[in-house]
Amino acid sequence: MKIFRETYGKYGNVVSLVSGGIKLSVTTDIGPRIIFYGRDGGENILFEDKNDEVNKPEELMDPLLKGKGGWHIYGGHRLWKSPEYMDTYYPDNFPVKAEEREDGVVFTSDVELTTGLEKSVRVSMDERGVVTLEHKFVNRGKEETTPIAMWALTVMDGGAEAHLPLDTSDTAFLPNRNVVHWCYNKVDDPRLCVTDDDITIKFDKTQPRPLKVGTMNTLGYVYAYTKAGKFTIKLPAPDGGVYPDFSCNVESYTYNLFTEIETLSSLFTLKPGESRTHTEVWSLE
Repeated sequence: MKIFRETYGKYGNVVSLVSGGIKLSVTTDIGPRIIFYGRDGGENILFEDKNDEVNKPEELMDPLLKGKGGWHIYGGHRLWKSPEYMDTYYPDNFPVKAEEREDGVVFTSDVELTTGLEKSVRVSMDERGVVTLEHKFVNRGKEETTPIAMWALTVMDGGAEAHLPLDTSDTAFLPNRNVVHWCYNKVDDPRLCVTDDDITIKFDKTQPRPLKVGTMNTLGYVYAYTKAGKFTIKLPAPDGGVYPDFSCNVESYTYNLFTEIETLSSLFTLKPGESRTHTEVWSLE
């Protein structure tokens, strides 16, 4: 695995990792965001918000955040806090710490003033180019947190088709699948296809209306067809806890700019000094 620093377009300084013909780049002037993921020398499968079309103005932020600017999606992959409230949209507009390790790099942002959370992601790659992301929350505040979940969002460039596999195991009298809708959905949206064993979310650049669905995934993986091939995310098995959003550990969101695949942990609380991790494994075929 090669690790090196370079600049990447409007995003400035990044740390890049290359192994097995796969390249991944993480911003260090903002975020952090995994802003590039794809084949080394090839196209980026992640969305880049080059025109700053997805944002929330500073006026909507907590008064504690005056002067820190509004929130910007920037693009790529990020770590968030669920359930989704306004404090989820914490402005991450400042440099992050990048600490190189023997097996990868740990990217850590400043402690959030409104939540007391320190967020980080440890990025490593094996010789085949398989990526492991260990997301981490640490409570640096003085109080125990409210119930929260770790929420990892991967924003893919337009054209990606997301798939959330469904478990069809025989559970006798008990349910085995859920399909969760958000209030802005049209249930008969042509971008959504639900079959016995899969939820498919298709991209349509002419459709500005958002669409979001979620489910409890017990199979341990989700995937998308992208311009660089099949992109697979492996996620932790359900841990028996309570999950947000009517019991979802995977979700997908789309509209006319991009399509997201999102994974979530179960809900938990953190006392001061406590931490929690949430791991994803990425591969591109």
